[in-house]
Amino acid sequence: MIVLQKQGTIRIGVVSDTHVPDRVRQLHPGLLQSLIAEKVDVLFHAGDVSRVKVIHELEQVAPVYCVSGNRDFLSGKRFPPRLDFRVNGIEVILTHGHIDPWHYWVDKGQNLLHHYQVDRYIKRLPAIAPSAKVYIFGHSHHAENFEREGRIFFNPGSCSVAEKPDFQLTFGIMEIHSDGQINSRILPLTGWVRCSGRWIEGEPN
Repeated sequence: MIVLQKQGTIRIGVVSDTHVPDRVRQLHPGLLQSLIAEKVDVLFHAGDVSRVKVIHELEQVAPVYCVSGNRDFLSGKRFPPRLDFRVNGIEVILTHGHIDPWHYWVDKGQNLLHHYQVDRYIKRLPAIAPSAKVYIFGHSHHAENFEREGRIFFNPGSCSVAEKPDFQLTFGIMEIHSDGQINSRILPLTGWVRCSGRWIEGEPN
């Protein structure tokens, strides 16, 4: 259990599915500056980093905690499959969300048959950490920010890959106050689009 404690508010920048360089050659040009502008205390990366250099870049902003995603197999055991935190007294789980290879392939089949359904994550994440209040995950590239039965489910989406028309490039901010209050937001990344693995200035059509 990693304990993060601060009088007042801990501001967490949350990113996921950077996919550098397997989908794009570098981080979104606006990401680091956006995180700096939000004055984050710490960064959580919910996996699919793909290359460790991404973590070094993010560390220019704040200390980084990262878990492994299904695309991080080349990183060996550098990143754990999940991290358990107590942030200003609130239990938070950080994980990629694919759980293991079996769940990954089951998801692939269900996505083909039924498309994306967040209820799959609502069922599986509490099963691996029943006492948590906050579940931060990635994998789907689909941003989520909602509460269900007293638990918060937070997916920052992908800051690199928006393959479907209804997906945006996004990152997240979570504020956990010393009085136990939690505020969370999904923020868009704009001004650049991915083209053949490179970033070019513009907005999606």
